[in-house]
Amino acid sequence: MTRPTVLVAAFSARQIAVSARRAGYDALAVDFFGDLDLKESARRGEVLRGHYPDGFDGGDLLDALERLAQGQSPVGFVYGAGFEDRPELIEMIAARWPLLGNDAATVRALKNPERFAALCAEVDVPHPEIRREAPADPSGWLSKQVGGAGGSHVRPAASEPPAPDRYFQRFVAGERWSAGIVAAGGKLALLGFTRQWAAPSAAEPYRYGGAVGPLQPPETAGRDILAQIGRLIARTPLTGLCSVDFVLAPGGPVMLEINPRAGATIDVFDTDAEPLFALHLAACQGRLPDRFAGPRQMRATGLAWVDADVTLPEHFVWPDWTRDRSAPPVAFHAGQPLCTIVAKAANPAAAQALFDSRVAAMQERLGRKAA
Repeated sequence: MTRPTVLVAAFSARQIAVSARRAGYDALAVDFFGDLDLKESARRGEVLRGHYPDGFDGGDLLDALERLAQGQSPVGFVYGAGFEDRPELIEMIAARWPLLGNDAATVRALKNPERFAALCAEVDVPHPEIRREAPADPSGWLSKQVGGAGGSHVRPAASEPPAPDRYFQRFVAGERWSAGIVAAGGKLALLGFTRQWAAPSAAEPYRYGGAVGPLQPPETAGRDILAQIGRLIARTPLTGLCSVDFVLAPGGPVMLEINPRAGATIDVFDTDAEPLFALHLAACQGRLPDRFAGPRQMRATGLAWVDADVTLPEHFVWPDWTRDRSAPPVAFHAGQPLCTIVAKAANPAAAQALFDSRVAAMQERLGRKAA
């Protein structure tokens, strides 16, 4: 029998496409990379050339989705990273296909810095101070792009002048954590918590590195952040898979942002037994799971970055613990993501150590190729 199809678009659509396939759906996918994994998991795919992490060109994306949908009857459209700063594009797509996820109004409310800060203040959720004008003393402040994703857009305030698409946020010291949730009807179900880290470069000191989980944060902090999320989504209802980033500061959790779409930690939580895509579709119909068991092993997953220009030859073989694998021969420029790396172990420390060793192994292989 022919499986139902779903339209998908994201910077990298592989994670959503794999989860959809586990749930019994075939993805018609658009992303920036067209990696081997996506070709294996999606029924059809198109590559839109763009500069990661800039967002999609609206006209090109709509044309690509139209071509993928020809001869199909997709159940709707699911988006990942790449739409936070362009809700108008979500509106254009929603006018053509059913939108499975958060609408443009929700994205506007959550990704406008002033509106989100005001919302947090209204419901007594700790959130860093923000401003548009440059602080007189830039130490202790960050500059962020409105609707930015992945951490590459974050800079020390002293290095970035004010700009219409940027704002300043006071730095909060502490560990970076994230809560994976699925939401519907003003309520939520917790998937789990992850701890995140950066993979800094000279130009991008807060570039996303990876995450490990599922974790249990300190009891009080976990209870506090869930209460904070609950107060926020009572005012701005969320739909489907989302993630909530926060800093576990000495005084308690401080919320940074809500990502109103599936994120990078799909690789942490998704399993054959409980594909997140199925939970997402159920939430879009107003249903939440009674409980979510999650994976049995601890998982660490993240990106390996290219530090110098390198070309992988045609005979290059990707290790089986890599994902988002480009078809060789392929050239990478310094500062580009090379691939995703996954590691599983019995506890968080072991999983992250295995992840780090695999990143080092890939960097060593790249060094030999560059030489």
